[in-house]
Amino acid sequence: MNKDRLAAFTDAILAIIMTILVLELEKPSEASWAAVWALRQSFVSYIISFFWLGAMWVNLHSQWQRIKRIDNRVVWCSIVMLFFASLFPWVTDFVGSNFMSRFANGAYLLVVLAVSFANIVLNRFVGEANREDRDFYNETKAVDRIMWIDIAIKVIGFGIAMVLCPPLTLVFVILAGLLPSVVAYKNQKKV
Repeated sequence: MNKDRLAAFTDAILAIIMTILVLELEKPSEASWAAVWALRQSFVSYIISFFWLGAMWVNLHSQWQRIKRIDNRVVWCSIVMLFFASLFPWVTDFVGSNFMSRFANGAYLLVVLAVSFANIVLNRFVGEANREDRDFYNETKAVDRIMWIDIAIKVIGFGIAMVLCPPLTLVFVILAGLLPSVVAYKNQKKV
């Protein structure tokens, strides 16, 4: 399969998931600021999910520009990653409706971690499929380390959130999710 076809498929699925996120937002019970304010928890979970998925798309897009080859492992790992990402509309609504729930925030984190682990495996498979490009292969190793830091931040943040305030889980998710983008931006400025 051509890498561009897989990238287009991934883009399409992520666009659909992000569209479903907004369609799942509950409508205010009346046309007033008070009714909109009553839905603030749903909006917060929507914003976090949208920008986390957006950051993931930016990072995938940056990496895929340099990919020359893919194999079946890359294709299937992408499918698995998209499967877990497809759970975002459900888990976003779940945490938005149960904002202070440790269980709901834990379920949200599990989906985020499942997507993150799938991305780690995907990154490794992409690196191995493009092993002949030593610079790119070494970059995938560096990305791998950043992704493990990302996961550590999410897990440690979840532990802190469970003690202090469960919705802090969402804050740690978005902070960790932006880490690869910040690192990539700093690396581009050095060049």
